[in-house]
Amino acid sequence: MTGAAPAPKTLRLALLLAFAGTLVCLALLVQETPYTLVAFMFLGQPLLATAFLLFGWEVVRELRHRGLF
Repeated sequence: MTGAAPAPKTLRLALLLAFAGTLVCLALLVQETPYTLVAFMFLGQPLLATAFLLFGWEVVRELRHRGLF
């Protein structure tokens, strides 16, 4: 039985960006201040959006590789 292949760098980067974006969101959830709102608007949302796009790109790439898309 062979081990699973390591995750592509794009997928790891997407996971890291999603984690960072979620931390910014949690900071806003814990304490609402103008600073946490600005951090969420200018850091949290772009980090999460970039993670979503990278993940979608990796899914499409994998589907094309397998001939399903």
